[in-house]
Amino acid sequence: MSPSSPDAPMDAPTDATVSKCPFLRGSVNVPAADSRPITQRLKEDNWDLHEQAEHDRVPQAMVRGEMSREGYVELLKQMWVVNRALDAALVEARASTPIINDLVSDRQLQEQYLRADLEHFGVDVNTIETTDAARTMIEHVTALRERDGHALFGLHYVREGANNGNKFVAMKLKKAWGLEGEDGFRYLDPYGKDQRPLWEDWKARLADYPLTEPQKDAVFAGARSMFERIIALHQDLESLALA
Repeated sequence: MSPSSPDAPMDAPTDATVSKCPFLRGSVNVPAADSRPITQRLKEDNWDLHEQAEHDRVPQAMVRGEMSREGYVELLKQMWVVNRALDAALVEARASTPIINDLVSDRQLQEQYLRADLEHFGVDVNTIETTDAARTMIEHVTALRERDGHALFGLHYVREGANNGNKFVAMKLKKAWGLEGEDGFRYLDPYGKDQRPLWEDWKARLADYPLTEPQKDAVFAGARSMFERIIALHQDLESLALA
């Protein structure tokens, strides 16, 4: 979402509510609630970060089928680290945050797919060394785990939506490497042919989910922070994944 220009007029927007409280010396402008479905807001107002996340060097190398297997494994390692932390936080938050309990299924938890991919490539997860950006993301997950389940859900929204593009990336990499089947690519394509109908159903359920305005704001803020941290993780991995 673009910040407001410092030269913008100070008049209240036409759909703002103006307080008439006689105890105030002047009227107070109260921003109107965003009438868009939360899914529309998440898509439209995060588009700048979505575009940046897609066009960094690491994701572009994957889309073009130019990433080596070794580079791909390095990416999987850090994704396992951060998604393991996010999965644990989401499972714990089910008891306190209804939207997580209702909309985050065990099938959506991604650590299981990453572990299977790493095992396929012969990686012992106990030997993985965490990068600075991955540690920062884990710290962020931990902070939200303690104070804001709705923002935590926003993180999950971004990674669930990423499956749409990741399915295409998996196809490009398999073609580039002359591979077939699901082994090694479960993280990028966890749902197979069910991807599109599952996403459309989940997105519709989210759009209709009853949330207060502060809860919607928290989901949006969490999603935006996820994009920012994914971008940082990609940049942190350039020396490893693109070597």
